[in-house]
Amino acid sequence: MSESLPGVESEFTGSEAQQLRLRRLAWLVVAMLVALSPVLVYALLQLHSNTADMHQWLPEGRPEVQRYQEFIQRFGGDEIVVVSWPGCTLTDPRLPQLADALREAVANDPQPIWHSVITGADAMRELIQGPAKLRPGQAAGRIDRLLLGPDRKTTAVLIALTPAGGEQPHRVIDSITRIAKRACDLSRDQLRLAGGVYKASVIDHATDRSIQRCILPSALLTLIVVSLLLRSLRLTLVVLVAAVFCATIGIAMIHFTSDGINAILVAVPTLLYVLTVSGAVHLANYYRDGLREVGADQAGFRAVQVGWKPCALASLSTAIGMASLIVSDLSPIRNFGIYSALGVAIGFFVLMAVFAAVLTLSPCVRSLQSTAVAVEVNPWLDLVIGKVLKHHNVLLSLGLIGLALAGWGLSRTTTTVDLLKCFRPQSELVRNYRWINEHLGPQGSLEIVLYYDRQSALRPIDRLRQILAVEREAQQVDGVAATISALTFAPTIPRPVGFRGIAAQVAYEAKFDAARPEIIAQGWLAESDSGEAWRIHAQVAEIDGRPYTQLIAELRRRLEPLLKSPADGVRLEFTGGSPLIDEAQGELLGDLTNSFLLAFAILAPVMMLMLRSFWAGLLAMLPNVAPVVTVFGLLGWLQVPIGLGTMLTASVALGIAVDDTLHFLTWYGRAIDLGRSRCDAIRIAFHRCAIAMIQTTLICCVGMLVLVPAEFIPTSMFAVMMIVLLPTALVGDLVLLPALLASPIGKAFHRIPAENRSANN
Repeated sequence: MSESLPGVESEFTGSEAQQLRLRRLAWLVVAMLVALSPVLVYALLQLHSNTADMHQWLPEGRPEVQRYQEFIQRFGGDEIVVVSWPGCTLTDPRLPQLADALREAVANDPQPIWHSVITGADAMRELIQGPAKLRPGQAAGRIDRLLLGPDRKTTAVLIALTPAGGEQPHRVIDSITRIAKRACDLSRDQLRLAGGVYKASVIDHATDRSIQRCILPSALLTLIVVSLLLRSLRLTLVVLVAAVFCATIGIAMIHFTSDGINAILVAVPTLLYVLTVSGAVHLANYYRDGLREVGADQAGFRAVQVGWKPCALASLSTAIGMASLIVSDLSPIRNFGIYSALGVAIGFFVLMAVFAAVLTLSPCVRSLQSTAVAVEVNPWLDLVIGKVLKHHNVLLSLGLIGLALAGWGLSRTTTTVDLLKCFRPQSELVRNYRWINEHLGPQGSLEIVLYYDRQSALRPIDRLRQILAVEREAQQVDGVAATISALTFAPTIPRPVGFRGIAAQVAYEAKFDAARPEIIAQGWLAESDSGEAWRIHAQVAEIDGRPYTQLIAELRRRLEPLLKSPADGVRLEFTGGSPLIDEAQGELLGDLTNSFLLAFAILAPVMMLMLRSFWAGLLAMLPNVAPVVTVFGLLGWLQVPIGLGTMLTASVALGIAVDDTLHFLTWYGRAIDLGRSRCDAIRIAFHRCAIAMIQTTLICCVGMLVLVPAEFIPTSMFAVMMIVLLPTALVGDLVLLPALLASPIGKAFHRIPAENRSANN
């Protein structure tokens, strides 16, 4: 049994001439979509991944980035690739074979992607037989944890890249693996690789696999759910056409305005697809009403006429939530916000056009008569709203208490951009890094640079002695595994004792001065009009999650006393890839807070304008803020770090949650305007919106489900968080919002005419 609640009735009549105009307009829309299709197909076929190294995520204006760019300009970069394999020891015959093959390849390349190759055996031979004349034990000590593992046997090949190589990660890694296979019969599975370009290459391959494995299954799975919910093949196909167009428009924007898609942007097409499907479900409900109201010939345009405003407000709120991410200083997050917001805005117009045009030319049901529309009452939903209205004060109180507790948990949130935590434990990248960290040493990089002004009075030998003291002291700092500098392969600096010691120092200075061009070419010394800069490279590791800012602070505290006074023209600076990544990690929490506050600051006034009340608009944001605060507060209590994918969801979920609130309050306001009591208005709005809200939430969650197994964990976490946040937002709109409207606070949502006050209480 079902009963009916009175809805908002309307008339729509049209002549044959009007119907002809509608059909002509529909054909025009179809022609435009057909003309656009080749461009979209081209963008889809040309889609490729291109993940920028994490060092490039921060904007150029930041002091940390400027220091790093200055370092790159001075020393020619710090990009290296470490290559090793199980059984790669100093005596392994494959070691020199690979090194020679790599050197031969770069010698014959007109555009070389690496400029030098060195192995542990090369380094040992140079230290023992070269100018340093060290004993084997001393030589091993100088390259320990750099080119020699803790067992003093395991070693590796270090490949120093050119700037061109640093920009072509696929070419570098593919070349190395191909040469290793040809020269030594070592497959990629046997190799153990590390380095920034290797990370970028692995992320790109993971992105390509995500595109292949996730986008199409997501579309098909979503389509199946839509067909089951709508129970109309033609309506389902209309939804599919609109959703595919919106998703491919997002891909086209990325293709034509950037260097390619990356592991964060890969979620944009899927997100646009499921959001378009979600909006289409609302339009499908309006279309069904239109069939009963005005007949099949005009139902498509009738659905757009009735549904454009709530759908426009919903798209606006979602776009605002996404666009709020542009405040982020991290380029992947900022780009995600830009492309997803533009995609949602364009998708709204595409959805309206496709829906009206296709269903005008090919309606689902041909109906000759218009009939009044009534709202069907689902007994189960009626039971739910009845319980909510009966216990609204208790539910509202529990919701506010839970919100307060969750809000407290927000103060405990932590962030991470640790790349090893961005991949699953069984992945190639994690396997390689764990092996190299265990058998060779940690791969975090920190650059210590000593700058000497042109006016510095320090003699060359005193500078070298100072550099050596800084390097030795740095090696004693917890978190620094090893260091390497221009002095690593140099003889021991003689002591200034007696005449022979002074003579030895003079000879040492002369040899170093003669070797300057080679030292500069190797990237350990940089000269300019303002003076000279000496580089000390440190291999560092995280210590119990300690950020690099703390490590740098400790190094500065211990190293600065070893330098002469500033009057002697020497200063100390720290830079490198790992500190930049650490800086990016510190940005995440601030970006999360700023983007969420910006979204709230824009969406709240939109709600206030729609409700024409400051307090009503502010209160209406409560059910929308509650899901985000609850879920992220729970992450804080559980000490689950917020990563890239997790951070993206807060503002997006806020915008999507506002969609359902707008639909609910639209129907609530219409019922109030007809003089219905608050309880009746809540019931009418609930029955008008609940099914569509449940359907759209289910569709979005199912569409995101296929991203959960993605190799790149930020992509997976984005899907997981959306799957958690959207049902939580549904509870906020179907439980917390009705309880709020039914409570005494709910009186703020409308001005009741005097003659109706008694009926509304």
